[in-house]
Amino acid sequence: QIKRSIQDICGKVCPPVLPKKNSPSDKKTMDKEERRQRARERQQKLLAEFASRQKSFMETAMDVESPDAEAAMDFGASEVMESEVLYDCVICGQSGPSTEDRPFGLVVLLQASSVLGHRCTNKEAKKLPTTDEEHIFAADTCGVANDIRLTLMQQFFKDSSCLQSMSIGWDGGVYVQTCGHTLHINCQKSYMESLRNDQVLQGFSVDKGEFTCPLCRQFANSVLPCRPGRGTEAGAWHAPTNRNICVLVREVEDLQERLCLFSTESNLSKEMELVIKDIKNTTQKKYMDYGKNPGSPDNDFLFMYSVARTNLELELVHRGGNLCSGGSSAAAKRSCLNQLFHVLAMHMRLYSIDLAYNPWTKLTQVTQSREAHSFEEERPEVPMLFRDAPSLLIIFVLTMPQPLRKEHFTCVVKMLYNLQFIQALAALSSKLSPDERQAWSTAGALKKNSSHAENSFEVLLSHVIAELSKDKSVYQVDPKESSMLISSVWSPQSIEFSLQQFCLPFLRLSCLLQHHLYGDNLTGCQEEDEFSALAVCLGLHSSVPQPSSVVTSASCLQWPVDASDLVTQWCAEVTTLSQIQAEQSLTLLVQDPQWAPPRLLQLPDNYNVIFQYYHRKACTACRKVPKDPALCLVCGAFVCLKGACCKQQGTCECVLHSQHCGAATGIFLLINASVIIIIRGHRFCLWGSVYLDAHGEEDRDLRRGKPLFLCEERYRVLEQQWVSHTFDHINKRWGPHYNGL
Repeated sequence: QIKRSIQDICGKVCPPVLPKKNSPSDKKTMDKEERRQRARERQQKLLAEFASRQKSFMETAMDVESPDAEAAMDFGASEVMESEVLYDCVICGQSGPSTEDRPFGLVVLLQASSVLGHRCTNKEAKKLPTTDEEHIFAADTCGVANDIRLTLMQQFFKDSSCLQSMSIGWDGGVYVQTCGHTLHINCQKSYMESLRNDQVLQGFSVDKGEFTCPLCRQFANSVLPCRPGRGTEAGAWHAPTNRNICVLVREVEDLQERLCLFSTESNLSKEMELVIKDIKNTTQKKYMDYGKNPGSPDNDFLFMYSVARTNLELELVHRGGNLCSGGSSAAAKRSCLNQLFHVLAMHMRLYSIDLAYNPWTKLTQVTQSREAHSFEEERPEVPMLFRDAPSLLIIFVLTMPQPLRKEHFTCVVKMLYNLQFIQALAALSSKLSPDERQAWSTAGALKKNSSHAENSFEVLLSHVIAELSKDKSVYQVDPKESSMLISSVWSPQSIEFSLQQFCLPFLRLSCLLQHHLYGDNLTGCQEEDEFSALAVCLGLHSSVPQPSSVVTSASCLQWPVDASDLVTQWCAEVTTLSQIQAEQSLTLLVQDPQWAPPRLLQLPDNYNVIFQYYHRKACTACRKVPKDPALCLVCGAFVCLKGACCKQQGTCECVLHSQHCGAATGIFLLINASVIIIIRGHRFCLWGSVYLDAHGEEDRDLRRGKPLFLCEERYRVLEQQWVSHTFDHINKRWGPHYNGL
């Protein structure tokens, strides 16, 4: 009874909940689930039925077909797969090899670039001046340094020799990138005709050869022909060998003398010639004519091998400046260096290097010095110690018959590494104080008769110091001028580190070139182990280094003749120069191949700092306060936007500056609007703003008057797009500027 009364009380306080009726929405949900379940069951039944039918068909087919026919079919298929590289045309959908009559081509974008020229020696980005006391100096940039070097060479040496001694393209070089899609070149021409007849408003100019990839819609302006290739040759052709270095040196010399014959009537060669014209038309003429005779074959030769150098250097920049990460980067996927090299090689076969002045001879042999001509106009050749080793590597590879055996490529790299190492010693010796030079010279002389003297940096350094001190010594410079070069103390460890750092840029470029030509994998490594990893990868060092054994820079040397004789010859070319001063010799001798990654200017956090200084600042050209002032974020130049006062030959100042500073690519901050505009060739677009308010919103035209602060993330994205040349792909709202910006 007590229990019943308790239940009654509980029932009154908490009445029992009646079972809930299903609402219409719940019914719908249940119906959907049931329908999905039934659909899955039907799908599984159909798949099972298809599988059983396929199995029965295969069984009957196996019974009908003879095993001989099947084997023949498999053999034929494997032969096609092994012998030729197959491409897919994204227009007609057909697959096949690239042939002389109907070549395939890679969809590419050619664009002029000055990104490499804006690299500095300092890793820190330059600060945007916001006071009258602050300034930006361009003297320490890569482009200016190389221009000064080339001008100095042309002042004293033969022009044709100068143009083979160092590459251009730091400013106004041509960068080639691809989306990776291929098509028949005749299909592409039909596609261009259809675009030309299309009346829809487009963001590109078909008359200038611009189009979008038919598959991915990425912006492009040319097609790079794919050379007919055979995969079966790769195994034997690219396999490394252990043949004698002297034999390989002679074979390389024979290859350089061999004339390369190629068909000029085929469709493939005609398309390659058209691409060469496209490459030349991509950049301005002032970036191509560095010789004293504009339009000469020497200028053309210089420009062609510099295109290859520019693309290799830019890929290195995109990889972070080194090859420690290994593998392929995002930039490597857009790379088309293999096809580009074949196109450039075909064009460079039109030129031949005079055998009497072939750098390979001086690089590998002790030659007799030629008698000077009686007339004074004849200038000497550029000494080997002044020449750029990566440029020589590209010249040798491009002027030899393709495809080049890997053993010959490795031989060229080994010989050029010898030169690079002696250049490193010469540059290092100039940084030593006179007492240190004497001490290292004495220490090296004591080891001269040891068994491994040719692979000892002490012996070679001693020999270099002794040879460069003869006749017209390069060390006879004003102590005040040389004081900047002298370090406090040089230990064997610091010298070894300095030598490796000097040689690393050459090794990186060689390894990257080997990767593209032969498909060798780039193995990742720690930054401190990069030198040894690259040396092993290039075949400069025989075995993989163990943790206990360290690969030294001198252990990678392989001399075809006596090292002391060759070094004596190279140093004598410098010390016997009569016209050049010791200071100028030292300038050419002390190369610094180390450049920091390119950076945009460092901006202040508060936009008001920029606005207060620049919105009333007078233009340096017209001396007036611009109505629409703009700032170049690459070099810090202050220009007039759309100002008629600074217009030259119908072109406004922003467009002119983009041509001068970035080879037709400009990044400008509009002071009165806080937004950034991008100029790319004949087009421009609004990029957006890198200054946001407290809520993360832009204030275009400064209408709301809110305090604006730098968004580091946006600015990094802008810098990354500039360095990787992806403005055309990421920004879609482009329009013609008609030279009016």
